[in-house]
Amino acid sequence: MNAHATEPEVGTIVLAKPTVLGIRGIEERQLKAGLRVHRNELVRTGPQAQAELKLDDNTKLALGPDAELRLDEFAVSPGSGASSIAVQLLKGTLRFLTGRQTSESYKIETPSATIGVRGTVFDIYIGPEGDTFVLLHQGEVQICSRSRSCRAHRSVGRLIRTTPLGVVSEPMKWTASLVRGVNVRQAFPFVGRTLSVDPVRRLSHKSISSGVRVLDDGGKAIDRTLRKISPF
Repeated sequence: MNAHATEPEVGTIVLAKPTVLGIRGIEERQLKAGLRVHRNELVRTGPQAQAELKLDDNTKLALGPDAELRLDEFAVSPGSGASSIAVQLLKGTLRFLTGRQTSESYKIETPSATIGVRGTVFDIYIGPEGDTFVLLHQGEVQICSRSRSCRAHRSVGRLIRTTPLGVVSEPMKWTASLVRGVNVRQAFPFVGRTLSVDPVRRLSHKSISSGVRVLDDGGKAIDRTLRKISPF
């Protein structure tokens, strides 16, 4: 028997358009609304695609274009006795809304950060170089870099950047030079929009963006931190 076929179901696709794939090992399928997803399944969206999921504990997830999310081995499933949800966002953008588990039950892994949830709504964007940007809509998150530098994020409408080198920035607005060739609408496509899993318009691209002056302040803060941790 294929080992992947025995993985328990952990949630349901709410929306998938136009091309969203579910990948388990070497098996690949096209996901559509109403289909169940499994533990350890990789959900991959294509260009211009969007996927929305509801896990069985009522956790809600939305994926933007060119994103990859793995429903990790601790994802909650009925009757499993699991009391935690762990997902890995490998690339792209994710909106995360907590479900019925206690706040300590949630963990999101990215290429450069581990995010602990404190009952909240937030967006994550993974930059092309592996930087993690967390935009807070509600509640609080704890963001830790791979070097275990951590910061509590309580500033609604601001984002925190974590770099592969281990820098965790102070809360700041999005600026044009944060990620070369990526604008705020590409990084955070769900801002100001209603979703099937989140029918509330949250923030606006204008409110989370800033001009050159604030960019310079945010950039200097990161540069100062980089100088502190760099041995050279």
